[in-house]
Amino acid sequence: MTRNHVIGIRGGVCAISAALILLALPAAAQSPPADQARQWCFGSSDIGDDQRIDGCTIVLQADPSNVGALVNRGKSFRRKKKTQQALADYTRAVELAPDNPEIWFGRGITYADLGDRDHAIADYTHAIELKPDNASYWCNRGNVRIAQNDFEHGFADFDQAIIIDPKFALCYFNRGTARAWHREPDRALADLDMAIKLDPNYAAAYGNRARLYRDRGGRDHALADFTKSLELNPNNAGDARARGDMYLDAHDYERAQADFDRSIKANPNYAGVFYGRCVTHEILHQFPEALADCNQSLRMKPNEPNMLSSRGRIKLRLGQYDAAMADFDAALSVNPNSETALYGRGLAKRKKGDSEGAARDIAAAKAINVGISGAYEHLALP
Repeated sequence: MTRNHVIGIRGGVCAISAALILLALPAAAQSPPADQARQWCFGSSDIGDDQRIDGCTIVLQADPSNVGALVNRGKSFRRKKKTQQALADYTRAVELAPDNPEIWFGRGITYADLGDRDHAIADYTHAIELKPDNASYWCNRGNVRIAQNDFEHGFADFDQAIIIDPKFALCYFNRGTARAWHREPDRALADLDMAIKLDPNYAAAYGNRARLYRDRGGRDHALADFTKSLELNPNNAGDARARGDMYLDAHDYERAQADFDRSIKANPNYAGVFYGRCVTHEILHQFPEALADCNQSLRMKPNEPNMLSSRGRIKLRLGQYDAAMADFDAALSVNPNSETALYGRGLAKRKKGDSEGAARDIAAAKAINVGISGAYEHLALP
């Protein structure tokens, strides 16, 4: 089974200051509905986003140029992933208050959410020009530059953010994660160590540090960090899946299965974790469950050759030889050099009485990987 281990950029985004709630608070209205709207729009952080949007909308109907209401509604739209509405509110707020760096910063975050990196960088730059001593502005611009593969300027932004605020755990995390992506594991590890030192409850930092340890062969350290991450954030699907992969590689199948179950419960939208659980079920001789998971992984990622080969192998074990051959054929149409598909198809042909065809496929598989038969014997295939 092939699984690629990479550290994804899970850079944190600095939130917009809660002080924006206090921007441009208008004089108190007299009518109760208006008072309630003002409370929803400008009240404390325990106001829900739907109420905030409703309240600010009423305020803006009475005063379309109320910057505070625009910003607060924009923040709530963004949290609800109504990003275009958020962008419209921030743009109007920028027009009304062009000297407020927090509004430029907020719109920059919104552009970044939309994947519009050039505009995000432009807005972060404007915020920096207005307030160059704000570490969050530099750190967020660094995130976007790293996402553009502009490592030189991205690292420079992270460095400046940390100079401004040497205790900025999130920016150490972002820089460490970017360094891991840039194949600087030692420096990445140092940054993630610092992020955890500054914030011992930083779940994402433990998860990314675990990946570094894993890729360096430090299995015990990696498992400890994944475990700590999941203690702090039990619903982290990515870390549960990554720990499950490690358990699967170590033949600790029950723990692997438990982690794949946890990952799927937290996020049922990733084909790879269904595939990992499919393989685990197969090894544990839970063939109907294995087939169901491989079917699901292929619904989400059709024509993936490793998944097709695994499903073919399960069908072979269930005695469904024609269906198994169809999966092996499909896998080979995508990857003609798949030794697992060739060997599996050879076994299926042997079961169907095609000795010559079986010998050809098995020989071709062994020419690619001389040890392929041992892998199948480990699975106790026919």
